[in-house]
Amino acid sequence: MMKLNSLIVSLIVSLAAGPANAILRGGDLVNNGGGIAEKNVLYAYEKLDKYIQICVKSDSCKLTERQRGLLQQIVQNMPQEKAGKQLFFASETKAPGTFIIDDLVRVAKTGSTVGSPIYINSDLLYTKSEAEGYDPVSIPEAVAILVHEMGHHYGNYSHEELDLLGVRVSLLLQQKFISTPLIPWNSEISATVFNPNLSSSFPEVLLNVGDDVIDISAEYKDQVACVGLTVPIPILPIPDLELLNKKPIASILHNVHWSKFKEKDNELSVMITGNVSNNCVYKTNIGIRNNALRSISHSVW
Repeated sequence: MMKLNSLIVSLIVSLAAGPANAILRGGDLVNNGGGIAEKNVLYAYEKLDKYIQICVKSDSCKLTERQRGLLQQIVQNMPQEKAGKQLFFASETKAPGTFIIDDLVRVAKTGSTVGSPIYINSDLLYTKSEAEGYDPVSIPEAVAILVHEMGHHYGNYSHEELDLLGVRVSLLLQQKFISTPLIPWNSEISATVFNPNLSSSFPEVLLNVGDDVIDISAEYKDQVACVGLTVPIPILPIPDLELLNKKPIASILHNVHWSKFKEKDNELSVMITGNVSNNCVYKTNIGIRNNALRSISHSVW
């Protein structure tokens, strides 16, 4: 049994100040300098062990035993990898030769031991779009880069082997990511949703505004709830209706789209709407998708 719950995110951006100055109440603003691509790499790095494990546990990743073993090594040693500052951004254009390996300009480079610094070539994190702008590297693409570089820390793997492994992890993640730009082919303002599992997890919900990444995942999880069960006609004897827990054990956000554009006093107000399906558990431990009409709203200005 599935019912759809409406989630509304209200976004207000100052046209004069520019969307890069947006602040979100109730959300987590990821602002570590650099552009949106650099922030996507940083976000992918923070979640890398989680993303890798999704691939390891899924038959859809089509891993060989050698590939699976390498990914498991990366996950097991992630605390050592992150013991100190590990990610650095640099430019091949500004420092020629920095990223040239085997006579080719690479998107990243690293050493051969656990915890070695990983240097990312910021020149290759953006590609020119059809709208004459520049598209940043996505989170799944950033995961492919990081898996490749981490792989160099665990043995003599070729670039071709690590490219293939990174792509396999990335392709599975792309199936679970939904990216919705405000304007087609323009990533200046967009929403990104990652649904890891349909029955046992909650989505990651990110708003991209200019060069800022705003994480509202925690607030989303806090707001969603299951509805109670009602019986329209009394029936005797009255059955036990204390069946539904208040909080779902999992949720997915889907059918995300932008609507209700309004411009006033140098401010653009837009709304993003999506459907929420919650996994609610009864006393019988039968999970269903069930939700009431609710909404949560956020303001960015």
